[in-house]
Amino acid sequence: MVILRLSNYTCTASKALIYSFPMIEQRPTPAPPEFIRRLEEGIRNSGLTKAEVAFKADISPAYLSRILHGVRGVPADSILVKLEDVLDINPRGQLFDAAGRHDAVVSRVLKKEKGRVLMRKLAPLTDEDLSAVLTMAEALSRKYRPA
Repeated sequence: MVILRLSNYTCTASKALIYSFPMIEQRPTPAPPEFIRRLEEGIRNSGLTKAEVAFKADISPAYLSRILHGVRGVPADSILVKLEDVLDINPRGQLFDAAGRHDAVVSRVLKKEKGRVLMRKLAPLTDEDLSAVLTMAEALSRKYRPA
């Protein structure tokens, strides 16, 4: 079998039979609107220009512009972390949530045997209850990462 590529067509030849079909151009999936909205909001709130944000996040201004205009999809996790750091987005993980992904910390918790059970138990709690749980979690975390 011989495969030939001629401009925008791919031809396959096999025992005197030739098939020709147009190649399909695959366009990247744009970032979700909620992700773009939160990123734009973070840029506005930071007081930085888009060029400054791109420089500090170690990406090109053109790449940032393409994300914001829906031409490019959600960047790699490492870039999301940099963007949240540069834009000082708190609590961390909001860009991941808007992108429909889990950040590394959340993924690590969910991979643990009781991680998903914990999330389900936390879901119905009030903000006041969650604050009490957070205080306890902070105390427990110092056991493993002393200040």
